[in-house]
Amino acid sequence: MAEKNIDAEINKIANQIRILHEEAYREYLGPVEILCANPDASENEVGLILDYLLEFCGNDKVLYLYKKVCRAFYTKYPECIARYIMWYREEYENEKLSGEFAAIASKN
Repeated sequence: MAEKNIDAEINKIANQIRILHEEAYREYLGPVEILCANPDASENEVGLILDYLLEFCGNDKVLYLYKKVCRAFYTKYPECIARYIMWYREEYENEKLSGEFAAIASKN
């Protein structure tokens, strides 16, 4: 009996997380579109939106937004974007990083 209650609670929490991720996607979609359309966006603006998105990158739709921002600003702010790619990988992929991204990000 207690096992069914635990399973029900876990399912309830998982559903709440899914709902939260969907809400995050809807909330950030507009700001991401505006930011990516603005060639004069500052590095702080880019970093701020990536900070917000990083928390929800377990959701494929939010991950798409995260990647969109990274692709839009990689040539303008390569060190910043490299750091965010590393942070994403540390959080979601748990891979050891080496090579270009680690070298660029370690400059700061």
